[in-house]
Amino acid sequence: MKFIGIWLVILIPIFEIWGYFKLGAMYGWWYFLYILIVGFLGWKMIKEEKSQLLFKMMSSFQNAGSPIQMLFGTAKNMIAGGLFLFPGVFTDLLAVLILVVPTKNTHSNIFEEMQKKYNKHENTKSADSVIEGEYKKEDEE
Repeated sequence: MKFIGIWLVILIPIFEIWGYFKLGAMYGWWYFLYILIVGFLGWKMIKEEKSQLLFKMMSSFQNAGSPIQMLFGTAKNMIAGGLFLFPGVFTDLLAVLILVVPTKNTHSNIFEEMQKKYNKHENTKSADSVIEGEYKKEDEE
């Protein structure tokens, strides 16, 4: 498993450099312009996510939503922005896949179930605060 990560760190830049030469020879300045535009968009994406992080967190707390789901979405966008900053077509395609492929929010489902159980328990507690029963008053002798 350790060797796979090492090979990815070595092979991804090699593919990117190979892509620079191939696509640069095919498209010329248009490829250079593409790299500049995509890099700028990646930088703006990271900047926007960073500036909206606190607002999204407070909004999540106010709406009784899951902050974990919000953090996963923000992390996903920041990783994609970082991949857009790294010039090359392979990393750009990887960033687009990260943005397009929906993630399964298992953590948010767990928290939503816990919140529903807690709210159900609170609602039943307030309804059960009255104890009904029969009583008989006995005279003291």
